[in-house]
Amino acid sequence: MCADKSRIVLTLEERRKVIVESEKGISARKLSEIFKCGRTQVNNIIKNKGEILKEWEENKHHGMKRKRDSKCGEVNDFVYEWFKCARAKKLPVSGPMLQEKARQKAKELNVDNFVASNGWLECFRKRHNISFRKVCGEGGDVSAKDVDDWKNRLPSILAGYEPRDVYNVDETGLFYRTIPSKSLTTQKENCKGGKLAKDRVTLLFCCNAAGEKETPLMIGKSQRPRCFKNADLNTLGVTWCANKKAWMTSAIFEQWLKEFDSKMRRRNRNVILLLDNAPCHPEISLSNVKLLFLPPNTTSHTQPLDQGIIQSFKLQYRKRVLRSLVARMDDAERVSDLTKMLNVGDAVSWTKSAWNEVKLETIQKCFKRCGVLNINCEDVMPQPHSEELEEVETLAKAAGTAFDADAEMEEVPCFDDLEGDWETRLQDDCQG
Repeated sequence: MCADKSRIVLTLEERRKVIVESEKGISARKLSEIFKCGRTQVNNIIKNKGEILKEWEENKHHGMKRKRDSKCGEVNDFVYEWFKCARAKKLPVSGPMLQEKARQKAKELNVDNFVASNGWLECFRKRHNISFRKVCGEGGDVSAKDVDDWKNRLPSILAGYEPRDVYNVDETGLFYRTIPSKSLTTQKENCKGGKLAKDRVTLLFCCNAAGEKETPLMIGKSQRPRCFKNADLNTLGVTWCANKKAWMTSAIFEQWLKEFDSKMRRRNRNVILLLDNAPCHPEISLSNVKLLFLPPNTTSHTQPLDQGIIQSFKLQYRKRVLRSLVARMDDAERVSDLTKMLNVGDAVSWTKSAWNEVKLETIQKCFKRCGVLNINCEDVMPQPHSEELEEVETLAKAAGTAFDADAEMEEVPCFDDLEGDWETRLQDDCQG
């Protein structure tokens, strides 16, 4: 699918450059191509050039999309430098960590009413083009040699295992109540939404190279949410667990491993399980399951679930959220009303059905792409995405919103990557 130029929002400095180039006689169509944005945005910039140039003159932070209070700007600049320092040391940084660091700095500068909300975090992330990904899979440069060596060794490692006996397990976070942040409005309408719903669960998915899927495991914050009051947890369609942060932990993962091993033992099957080196993945001995850890910093190329399987699930899930929104919009007066209508019970039901909708051929192609499976299918990335994206975008329009596929497919933190006193360790590293 072609990229939607209209979704690209230019910074203040870029808008100034548009104005400069337009005064040289360059057409709006050509400027749209140069700056890779929509022609409507270019025309609006030219129309409002007086205001934009005035703002640019007054604002020393030219890379920002709008002016900031000086102290708030100092907080943001400090947090960004802290973030860069942390990542230079290959230390994992989560959204809550950025928020906490921002609050500390704001308190130090006596900035009143600064709460480092989820909305602030979202703006900060977009401003600096930050994506939250699992460090175990994306945290260092991927070595093509390591990936090739791994794929060359795989046939001998997997010798004797049928496709149905080669499994992959991985976790992902899901903001299960988040509605699209963009909305279709009239030109004169004051476009205001509500607070982004950041209620999060962690999901564990497992499937094999033959396309068979295990029951998803879902981790929430409550052992028995209100919507489960009269429900039998054994009939949910997912395995429900809970802890304070809704994160995967070593204890939960070890319990899942033992139950998976017991299942294979009852079926008299010996299988191999591919998994990454996340801190919550313990190396334990099992009777019928052999653990095969993927090489560090390669999982973006070597883990089948990361190749399109989880993405396909998230598209299916978001489709169900949008359908619900369309059905319920007449009963809501505010954006927050819509999110309140969605609960964990909905998330469980939609997770079950969305996971069931992930196609067998999608799973097989993702395993093949990682060198795990040798079957006669196309080498290209599986594209459930083209048809599914079109359907989701249609639903989004029906709901009066715009669907941002890139944002939807971003990784959401799903476990605590940190060990020990990360704050002290990070400060020492950055100062050292």
